[in-house]
Amino acid sequence: MDSRPSWDRKRRSPIYRLDDLTNPYAPTDAVADVLGDLDQYAWADSEHAILLRRRLGQQYGVDHRWVLLAEGVVELYRTLARWREPYGPLVTFPPTGHPELGVVLSQPENVVSKHRQPNFSLGITPSMGALDSCSATIAMSPNDPTGTLVRVQELVRLTRQCELIVIDERHGGYSPRSAAPFTREFDNLVVFQSMEWWAGLRRWPLAWAIAPPSIIADLEAHLLSAGPSREAMLAALATLDDWSWMRETLRRVTFERGRLYRQLRKLSMITPLYPSWANFLLARFERGDTAFFLPRLAERGIHVHPITDPKLPNHVRVSAVSAEATDALKRALIEIALEL
Repeated sequence: MDSRPSWDRKRRSPIYRLDDLTNPYAPTDAVADVLGDLDQYAWADSEHAILLRRRLGQQYGVDHRWVLLAEGVVELYRTLARWREPYGPLVTFPPTGHPELGVVLSQPENVVSKHRQPNFSLGITPSMGALDSCSATIAMSPNDPTGTLVRVQELVRLTRQCELIVIDERHGGYSPRSAAPFTREFDNLVVFQSMEWWAGLRRWPLAWAIAPPSIIADLEAHLLSAGPSREAMLAALATLDDWSWMRETLRRVTFERGRLYRQLRKLSMITPLYPSWANFLLARFERGDTAFFLPRLAERGIHVHPITDPKLPNHVRVSAVSAEATDALKRALIEIALEL
């Protein structure tokens, strides 16, 4: 994806999608090269799958049998629900973005929400008992929309208080650490990862689970799809092959995220909350509200993501896109604030 803004042809002005979660600099050119000449990769899909599972396992020092490929994050959640829903509720920690659960669960009441603490930690303490006899606990890390990570002590406590723990690391490409190595220590931990967002492969959905082979076997037994497409597997392998370039794009995005944080902190009408480990920030309007600012930002071609959680009124998620987009947002906020 080109990091430059798109254009509104009627208004002849740029459009900045600061509500998008996808890395604006990805995918790598190697993906286009591979997908443009598929004939030279005419192996069986099973061979591509084994190669990709081995490459992914190598990153965390596990055998390929610890890796399960799926056709995107939605398919992983569908498989999880098919396996675990009959055994009890799934616990989540809002504010968090798990839109897949609304699609794959048979009943909304099969989700139990444990709202995070004011600092957005999970609030798991040693004295807590089992989490409502839950079937599985799901925590996103980095979390959408807060950008916060699951702390190591929280992860350890979860393994003691719930039958199965799922750490969703779909935005983990920007993070300094992963929970995946802990799957070698805890036999009830599974980590979901994907290249759909941080590697820009949304057109070729592919995600994977990392877990002990016993969990992988249970997930695989409930996986109905044939797995990711050949194109998705080749795109993922091309991304891994061009990892130095991919790492540089992630560095550029995280650098701009830091700059976005510093620029917003200079303003009086909005406050960015908590340094984020993803490619976005959570921010709160201090003067005015989202109903006032968002339409006026949209009129200027700037789109941010409103937070609908009632416990986070007047909050928005703002993605780091480019220096140009950050500067346009800052100018627009100052201009709009003059109308207050």
